[in-house]
Amino acid sequence: MRHPDTIPEATPGAPAPDKVDTSRRSLLRGIGLASVGAAALAAGCSKGEAIAAPAPAPAAPVVDKSVAIMGANESPFGPSKKAVEAMIEKASLTARYADDEGEELKKQIAAIEGVDPQQIFLANGSTPILAAFGEIIAAKGKGQLVTSIATYEGVPRSVLEYGAELITVPLTADFGIDLDAMAAKISKRTTATYVCNPNNPTGNMVDPAKLRAFAIEASKTAPCFIDEAYLHLCDDYDANVMTSLLREGHNVVICRTFSKIYGMAGQRLGYGIASPEMAKKMGMITRGGGVNHLGIVAAMASIVDKDFIPTMQPKFKAGRERLYKVAKELGRPIAANPQASFVFFDVGMPNKLFAEKMMAEGVRVVGRAWPGYENWTRICVGEDWEMDRCEAAMKKVLAA
Repeated sequence: MRHPDTIPEATPGAPAPDKVDTSRRSLLRGIGLASVGAAALAAGCSKGEAIAAPAPAPAAPVVDKSVAIMGANESPFGPSKKAVEAMIEKASLTARYADDEGEELKKQIAAIEGVDPQQIFLANGSTPILAAFGEIIAAKGKGQLVTSIATYEGVPRSVLEYGAELITVPLTADFGIDLDAMAAKISKRTTATYVCNPNNPTGNMVDPAKLRAFAIEASKTAPCFIDEAYLHLCDDYDANVMTSLLREGHNVVICRTFSKIYGMAGQRLGYGIASPEMAKKMGMITRGGGVNHLGIVAAMASIVDKDFIPTMQPKFKAGRERLYKVAKELGRPIAANPQASFVFFDVGMPNKLFAEKMMAEGVRVVGRAWPGYENWTRICVGEDWEMDRCEAAMKKVLAA
């Protein structure tokens, strides 16, 4: 799963569980898919013979409120209602592989992005995509990746695991990705560059004109990987999306996920956009045919729900602005103008210690640090009750 290490165990003295009906991240735990599937599955039925009996209304999920989860970068708002309805309707098809549905989803995505379906590849979340890219560019230990630090570790970690070289440049004073410094590090040995936009953990955006120019130039030497996991959460998606680089034939790979704004972290579905050759190579590693059936069904319903993203964007923005305001009021140094689902700020103590203190208040945050930012933490948007508890905990822990 694509989420950070967190403090795994509850601390004695944390608030007692308070269970209520809500539409939290664990929405799918309570929608009764198991009972729907059992009722709908007929022994030996084909896709065309799946029973079309009316699906029972989903049970309201019961959520354990003993711990506020503020470190996993999930969506607290859940998936599209149309996605949930589609999963219930198609539950009986989980007995079958989703090859046909996967191809249909590729066509849908390709139509939206203005590329050929052969340029789309699927995976169980974006994590396998990042790992596969790292494997390819590692070139059996002879490769070299140029990226920034701090940034999301998926590709850099994979490169190191495969024995290749990792070249990093620090962030700018205002927490931006220093594209000029990255460009200066590119050499004949370089086999890829990686840019996360918006960046994780800072939430900062790269100027689109500068990113475009960098990607065009860098891709002349080696593929440029642009991680757009959080792009739909920014204030101006259209101005920052980089799919046009692929339509123009540049050597670029773009990675997306349904885990963030689409609220499908538990369904594990991501996709990449690349040249047909790279997409085929990546797809062979990620084994896109093995993507779970209900994830694909939910994704197809989500991307045609035109009201969903415009409804989610202001919710995420309000959440991150609230967290930003609390950190500022507490006098904490913070990365300005975050554009994802989280804020990044200095807690004035080792990250692990802060996480332990927050956990004692019933709030789970990231339990590990980023190199060079050992006293900084990243806190993500949560449900209203989680935001309330997190704010109270921050004021108690950081005022002490």
